[in-house]
Amino acid sequence: MNKDKTILKTLLLGSFFASLSAMLGGSTFVFTRYVVDSIDPFTLSFLRYGLTGLILFLLSISVYINKKFSKADLIPMCFLGLAMITLFPNFMALGLEHTTAARAGLLYATMPLCTIIIAYFFNIEKITLNKSLAVLLAILGVSFCMSERVDNNFQDTLKGDFLMMIGVLSASCFTVFSGKYLKKYGNIPVMIFVILIGTILNLIISMIFGNAIISLLEINKFEAAALLMLIIPGGVVMMYCWGKALQLISPTQAAISLGFNPLTAILLGSIILNEEITFKLGIGFISILMAIILANWKSKIKA
Repeated sequence: MNKDKTILKTLLLGSFFASLSAMLGGSTFVFTRYVVDSIDPFTLSFLRYGLTGLILFLLSISVYINKKFSKADLIPMCFLGLAMITLFPNFMALGLEHTTAARAGLLYATMPLCTIIIAYFFNIEKITLNKSLAVLLAILGVSFCMSERVDNNFQDTLKGDFLMMIGVLSASCFTVFSGKYLKKYGNIPVMIFVILIGTILNLIISMIFGNAIISLLEINKFEAAALLMLIIPGGVVMMYCWGKALQLISPTQAAISLGFNPLTAILLGSIILNEEITFKLGIGFISILMAIILANWKSKIKA
């Protein structure tokens, strides 16, 4: 009985952290869309995650310094940094130059389904009938939603969707392969190391392709506030919560919370960016939410 209560408590706590991270993640699409016209995507990614990593490091110096990583784990963890801190935010920011925050949030919500596919190909998880139907449902829902023309330059919007999807696949790889390192070394040490590696790569990319000084000199107080939102709640708190969730529950159990991501992006996008909440967008959101629940139905019952 006590064991069942402990399992339930762990599941609820992990789900809480995952849901909070997902809601904060949805807000980052809106704030990124708000500032990406003034701060180039490469500089924005470097600033956001560089300062996020610095804050996490300063808040937990003793924890990080006393942690020793196995040499065999360093290279795989570097690839995690490449996937989550370099590829994901850069492609997300590049995509949001062309597509809406709501569409980006909806695409990001397909991450658990991408996670299922990647985990299957790498023999980490088995594909069940539920999961297969969930992937099919999500594909149909997203295709229906993405067919909607949001402006006159529909090809440009689709380009943004494609770039965003590359970022989603990168984040999915992090979700699939990070769990064992988070459990082995703890949330904060792994996240700081991953952010450090990704930030070094972002610095190199921003120096080659970015325009940091001009970008920062031109931003107004509202864009500065949006950048701060990306760094503190959308960076430090979001990364901590997601890492904590993956410590407590499985990637697929955590992924069910990602339905909150497009919901936050759609609502905030409407309020801050004046994006229209359309019928197709609503159908897309419902289909993704149903697909995530369907994919996790069996594991939820077992927990």
